[in-house]
Amino acid sequence: MLALYFVLLGAALWLGSGFAALGRPSERTALPLSLLGSLLGVVGAVLCLVQGGAGSLDFHFAGFPARLAIDALSAAFLLPLHLVAGLGALYGSSYWPLDSPKGTGRSLRFFFALLVAAMSLVFLTRQGIFFLLAWEVMAVSAFFLISTNHEDASVRRAAWVYLVATHMGTLILTAMLILLARRCGGWLWGPILGAAAPKLDVAILVLAILGFGFKAGWIPFHFWLPAAHAGAPSHVSAILSAVMLKTGIYGVLRISGFLPRIPIGVGGVLLLLGAATALYGVFYALAERDFKRLLAYSSIENLGVIGMGIGLGLTGRATHDSWLAALGFGAALLHVWNHAAFKSLLFFGAGSVLHATGTRDMEVLGGLASRMPRTVRMLFPGVLAVAALPPFGAFVSEWVLYRGLFAALMRGYPWTAGLALPALALVGGLAAVAFAKFFGIIFLGSPRSAAAEKAHDPHLPMLIPMGILAVLCLALGLGSAWLLPGLDRVVVVLAPGVSGQLAASLGFELRMIGGFGGALILVGGLAWLWVGRPGKRKNPQLAPNQPTWGCGYSAPSVRMQYSAESFSEGWANLLPGRRIRMRRLKAIFPTPSTFHLELSDSVGLGFLEPRVERLANRALWFRRLQPGFLTIYLLYVLLALLGVFLWMLARPWLLPLLGWSA
Repeated sequence: MLALYFVLLGAALWLGSGFAALGRPSERTALPLSLLGSLLGVVGAVLCLVQGGAGSLDFHFAGFPARLAIDALSAAFLLPLHLVAGLGALYGSSYWPLDSPKGTGRSLRFFFALLVAAMSLVFLTRQGIFFLLAWEVMAVSAFFLISTNHEDASVRRAAWVYLVATHMGTLILTAMLILLARRCGGWLWGPILGAAAPKLDVAILVLAILGFGFKAGWIPFHFWLPAAHAGAPSHVSAILSAVMLKTGIYGVLRISGFLPRIPIGVGGVLLLLGAATALYGVFYALAERDFKRLLAYSSIENLGVIGMGIGLGLTGRATHDSWLAALGFGAALLHVWNHAAFKSLLFFGAGSVLHATGTRDMEVLGGLASRMPRTVRMLFPGVLAVAALPPFGAFVSEWVLYRGLFAALMRGYPWTAGLALPALALVGGLAAVAFAKFFGIIFLGSPRSAAAEKAHDPHLPMLIPMGILAVLCLALGLGSAWLLPGLDRVVVVLAPGVSGQLAASLGFELRMIGGFGGALILVGGLAWLWVGRPGKRKNPQLAPNQPTWGCGYSAPSVRMQYSAESFSEGWANLLPGRRIRMRRLKAIFPTPSTFHLELSDSVGLGFLEPRVERLANRALWFRRLQPGFLTIYLLYVLLALLGVFLWMLARPWLLPLLGWSA
């Protein structure tokens, strides 16, 4: 119970910080309240993960029974929420201060705090109606955060597309919650102990995957994500990507944990959906030139990887294979933590670049490593982590997922594991290429514009969160063996009867990975200190200020560097939705040639958007039913009452005719 009280108090302090941001003077009170709220939330989540057990609080609200509860699954998502939120509040105090010239600082801080409090309740609520209310507050808060820079037409469009998408998901979740209430015998959630109802369980699970899939960004429900994350302020993008997307993951895990049996085949389908999402996201990340959209597509990729782990875990539950369930759920949850760390770090770093240069276009950047040295040092561990290189945490979580996929192939189920295994290998390689482009085009080479020439490091409140996350990315890899007991407690919630398998079977492997990684870092650090020590360079031919060989060019220019488009030209040719404009060379002494690549999301913009627009235009016909006359509205009420009356009369003989029980 103590952990639950800590988290509730932390959510209340966050809400108080939001209201404090609307007053004057506010910075002296809003930021400390936010940091204290996050500290309490982190402490409560860690207590629950370390000590195990659960706590619940039952009460009545507006005549409805309600329940708030915490267990290891809730704590696994509350921990990254309050960690990223606290660091985001500190980052935002300098990146987008309350007295911002645009006049949006106070509303931004208020809705940021409201988002954190609402997500805390999403992870704690165990009642259908109140879960839906908390979910809606979270969705609307995110809408106002995304539309902070509402003077930009593209930002307004991204916010509205997000709002439509999230309410489509909410509509599906409403139907799922109604079926779950029928299955549980009420709105309060708990393990289902009644008679078997396989058809109803399949319907609940499919609706949960569809409804929560909108929030998680699984294809084809991802179309809202790139523009929304790119248009939002960078610390908002961090919490949207690192935490809010994971509410969809939490929802699928929570609802599946209530069902007594998982239908065979659902896990295999989800495994295939996750692999397709990961491939789709990494290909489009590789082709992007807007670095925030690149990070957003990378989030789609990583949510696909998490979906693959959930698919393996559900397959283990369906086949009563405890080892496969432990590997699948363990890999998914470990990647949830790792993705929260490195993606929030990358968005903070992207915000620092945007703050210093005023552009998201990689084509006009370059050479920022010498102009923003502290930012580069903080950001580089995140680049290595997102590429899943050892000894960072993402390498460990994907290692566990590989173990699960190989175990599934050895057991012969599901057959989709044979497709997911090479897909995961391809995703890892392409992610490394995409972030080599991200880091190389932005930070290496020479500046391509005056904005890049004048770039500078941000202030300390923006660097401190990045430094903490950089250390955390490495710590999650080196100390991953110490996380296994907590992961085992989460797996028990999702698959009862699976106890302690990760710590017993993977502890030695992860300790070896951590030991080799620590030794590698130690050797690398000593080598760097030895090479860079004063007086080491004796040969004047090796002086660091000598120019490199110019390949025969007497007057090199910045246009001779690789560009973001040329870096990904070959990969972009594999994607639908691409448009290439290139002037061909046609003379002995040709005029200057140009090359330009435009890429649009083939699923979101190419397939879904035209059909949604046609549906919206046809739906405009129903506006005729709203003429603005009170008498017409009274007629509608009368017709509705008449329909209910006729249904009550026909119900006793109509239901048996249809084969339904009254």
